[in-house]
Amino acid sequence: MIKKVLYICIAVAIGGLFSSLNVPAGWLLGSISTGIVSAFFVVKIHLPNNLFKLSLAMIGGNIGLMLRPDQFLDYHALMAPFLLTLILTLAGGISLGLFLKLYSNLNANTAFFCCLPGGASEVIGLSDQYGANQQIVAAFHTTRITLFVLVIPLVVGLHAPISTQAFQTTNYAFTQYVFALFLLFIVMVLTIVLSKRFSFPGASLFFAIGLGFLAHLMFPAVEMPGFITGIAQGIMGAIIGMRFDRNTFKQIKSIGFISGVTLTMYFFMSLGLATIFFLLTPIDWFTSLLSIVPAGAAEMASTATALNIEPSMVATLQMARVLALFLVLPFLIKMFAKSDKIKENETMLREKQIYIKKESK
Repeated sequence: MIKKVLYICIAVAIGGLFSSLNVPAGWLLGSISTGIVSAFFVVKIHLPNNLFKLSLAMIGGNIGLMLRPDQFLDYHALMAPFLLTLILTLAGGISLGLFLKLYSNLNANTAFFCCLPGGASEVIGLSDQYGANQQIVAAFHTTRITLFVLVIPLVVGLHAPISTQAFQTTNYAFTQYVFALFLLFIVMVLTIVLSKRFSFPGASLFFAIGLGFLAHLMFPAVEMPGFITGIAQGIMGAIIGMRFDRNTFKQIKSIGFISGVTLTMYFFMSLGLATIFFLLTPIDWFTSLLSIVPAGAAEMASTATALNIEPSMVATLQMARVLALFLVLPFLIKMFAKSDKIKENETMLREKQIYIKKESK
């Protein structure tokens, strides 16, 4: 327990240092880097899944408290371009799965689940039921998300104005900040309760943003200290970084050079999808990238918050992508994957055919 607390404190502190040095999304990148270094060279620490949900509730609550009702008015104009990019994202992920299967030693189902674009925890959980190598699938998704969360903030942050979340002070009274923190605490508690009772992909983020927005409507003058969101990003980054360890690297390495090629193609596919969305909407390219890239709703919403780039829009579109994938996942599996039972029947049928041929001779 002491090691876990100490590691989180160090990772968040380094994230704060990165932010104070004006590194884009410094809280997130600093803590992710700390986690990777620790997992590879110091010690691997297993962090509870509830900690990720806690950081997600903090980030979502902050996004909700920043929302304005008029921000939702123009979202309907994004529906058609979003659906188009969603279809292209699914087609691209399936195509990359076929590519990975063709040029690697992975079986068809493992390659298929490796390249499904989003809902990583759901995809990993289902993969084992369909004869896929769950360790490989988990390693591939972990590497994809880690890569995107490391690279995209730099790509966006180096070309967009940096919004620091350091320990600056404003003219707001101390009591107002205490009240803001109290509201956030209530939002977090309710988020955790509701996400346990009503579980679906992105539930924690969805409830946190919704409850934060309701809190803002009731108390519109509330302003959250910037470093609170930064600390939440630091905790999230510490968890993401720790997931990318030696075993993950070993699993990816076992696939061969083709894994790197596939991940690179995945990245450039995401850039292409963001460009299509940008051309079809009035949204700028960087917001389009954070909104469309299949790199995890929580991670991209956190990055958007860190860079002060339309976090509510990014979170909304990312959650819509994850939920849409969750809805179509059974149909995709039925079309492109075979269950163990079907494969067992096929194997028995082949064995029976071989036996009949031998008997006939």
